[in-house]
Amino acid sequence: MINSLTSVSIDEFLQRIGSQPNGNTWSALITANLDSQQLVDDLQETLTIFAECEVGCFSANDETNTLVQQIKKATEDYLILWNFEQWDKNNWYEFDCMRSSLMRKRGLVLILSPESAKTMFCYAPNIVSWLGSRVYSFLKDTELLSFEEIQERLATLRGWSGFTDSQIIEMAETRTLPPEPEYAEWLVLMERGDLI
Repeated sequence: MINSLTSVSIDEFLQRIGSQPNGNTWSALITANLDSQQLVDDLQETLTIFAECEVGCFSANDETNTLVQQIKKATEDYLILWNFEQWDKNNWYEFDCMRSSLMRKRGLVLILSPESAKTMFCYAPNIVSWLGSRVYSFLKDTELLSFEEIQERLATLRGWSGFTDSQIIEMAETRTLPPEPEYAEWLVLMERGDLI
């Protein structure tokens, strides 16, 4: 099953999310990358901009009940769940049984290793059916722009808006930045996503 999955970059994944209907849509990204924290951070930042909603992240490192309680109490519309490596068949079975309490306004993304995905496919049939065809293999590094590509995109944004980088930072700090997504992208490209 895992070998036959569609491979996507973050950009392609976001495009697929954008084409989904609103309302509790679940997706999964399977990555062999040991640094899944970086993927989670990148995905949270870009999904916040792309979906125009708050995105929360929760590690599944705790017991199933703890994670479910965190999900229930979360105020964010979209959630990213990751760090399932310690989960065994019992955790996945419990999580599957509690699925009805995991409804989100917009959706949920699971970040899984190939091993945790295999366990989920075997012991969480209802969650797997919720995911349907929205399980993807993550292509590492394909979503990252080179330094030259970043500079080129920043030059395009400067020409489009007539603003300088420092003006964009100043507007973001004073909360006067226009709402267009290009300005948020600009901040991310300057590694100032904290100002969004």
